[in-house]
Order: sequence, then C-alpha cells, then structure tokens
Amino acid sequence: MSTVVPFPRHRTAPDGRSDVAADLLAVAWAPGAAPPREIRVRPELYARLVAQVGPAVARLHGVPVAVDPALPDVPGFEVLRVRPGRGYAAAA
Repeated sequence: MSTVVPFPRHRTAPDGRSDVAADLLAVAWAPGAAPPREIRVRPELYARLVAQVGPAVARLHGVPVAVDPALPDVPGFEVLRVRPGRGYAAAA
C-alpha cells in the first residue's frame, strides 16, 4: 500500500532554507495514517536530504529512505505504509 500526497507546507530550517526532512516526516507520520515502512524519493530530493541531514538520511527517524528516479517530479516522494492489521515491526 502506498500513499502519494501533495507536498506539505514548507518548513524552514534555522539557516532559512526549506527543511526537507521535516516536510517528509510530517507526511510520513501524519495523524490518522498507518505508520510508514519506507520513504521513496527522487534523486535530486535525496541529494537535498543528504546535504541537510548527512549520511543518516538512509533512515529518517527509523524509516528507511530509498532513491527512486521513476517517481514523478511532483511531489517527488512516496510514503509506503504498513498494511492495516500489521504492526510496525512486521513491516520491517
């Protein structure tokens, strides 16, 4: 099960740039949505995440991040969610 949603309202990091990691995590952990099991992002978005977060971007708050150049340009990411009735550990 995957969910593609409109890009969230941009958050701003202390340096004035868009806080891409916070935007993605806000969508991934949206209230009422199933927990995320993976976040897939376009290569250019991944590059921005690496610049912001560093090598730890491979797992944002415990959620694996994968590069997928086949995703559409907008929103540039996809959140794959745990299937209903399964715990988060079962999806890992």
